[in-house]
Amino acid sequence: MSSRVAVRPDRLLSINPASRGNLRPSRHADTGPSAKPLLEPPCAEQGQTTERFGRAVEQLGNRALDVRVGGIYALERIMHDSPQDQPAIIDVLTAFVRGHSAQRGSPPLITDVGAERLLPAALADIQAALNVIGRRDHTRNGSHKIDLSYAKLFGADLSDAYLVGADLEGVDLTGATMFRANLTKAHLLNAKLSYTACRWANFSNAGMVKAVLTNTFLYDAKLDGAVLQFATLNRTFLGGATLQGTDLRHATITNPSGANFAGAVR
Repeated sequence: MSSRVAVRPDRLLSINPASRGNLRPSRHADTGPSAKPLLEPPCAEQGQTTERFGRAVEQLGNRALDVRVGGIYALERIMHDSPQDQPAIIDVLTAFVRGHSAQRGSPPLITDVGAERLLPAALADIQAALNVIGRRDHTRNGSHKIDLSYAKLFGADLSDAYLVGADLEGVDLTGATMFRANLTKAHLLNAKLSYTACRWANFSNAGMVKAVLTNTFLYDAKLDGAVLQFATLNRTFLGGATLQGTDLRHATITNPSGANFAGAVR
């Protein structure tokens, strides 16, 4: 007589993970209302992600600031859990920043160095979205580019933000803080960077045609290969900045501080 070996359902989880997708529960397993599924089908997981995404996006349209901020960080969590959804989530967040920042109007006039501290900071929801965008895992970007064109980001904090190749055309970064930000090859046509703190920022090979940099702090910044044709550099602080191959043709340069234009194209 052959002996029959009883297999406990919980032992099924020890089977080779590669074969788990083909497993079916035993007809002897508990299938009652209180039973827990042995495996989570991929379609169910995808459905949960879609549901979470929908709820988070809905929060972005809420009138309560704290709810919008919660929705932004919920999207960041989804982005971590589902890397393939990162491009779509970043598109949602950049659209949110562009749309909501448009309601800010123009920054107050600044006449003295130090007065930029009086600029209103970016609203908490806009700043939260910028935080998520700036610290995303850029290795998951592929060919996807960040689009913050014409956003009104005066007073915002973009320190350590990874914005390589980003579209920042017409962006207003007056009085923003951008320590160590990486804007290599970014597109900054007509960008407003007056009174912006950009120490250690990297603008290598960035397109900065017609950009305005009045009283901009660029100490120890990298501007190698950047194109600043027709740009305005008025009382710009450039101590320690590198400008090897920087294109300054037709730029208006007035009273620069600490600048070393050796190697720049003028």
